[in-house]
Amino acid sequence: MTFDIAHALVTCVLIFLTIIGMERAGLYVPHKKGGPRFSWPLLLAIFVVVLIFNLIWP
Repeated sequence: MTFDIAHALVTCVLIFLTIIGMERAGLYVPHKKGGPRFSWPLLLAIFVVVLIFNLIWP
């Protein structure tokens, strides 16, 4: 159970960092700042980051 909590916390941090990184790179604009409600590049980036993380730490 402790590994599940740690895995969930690391996943949350990675998703948060992915969102911040995409914003700083100019690939994602939040809806509050005039961006679209849904962002395919952000979804793809989060998917790839979580996939790689789950391959490393199943």
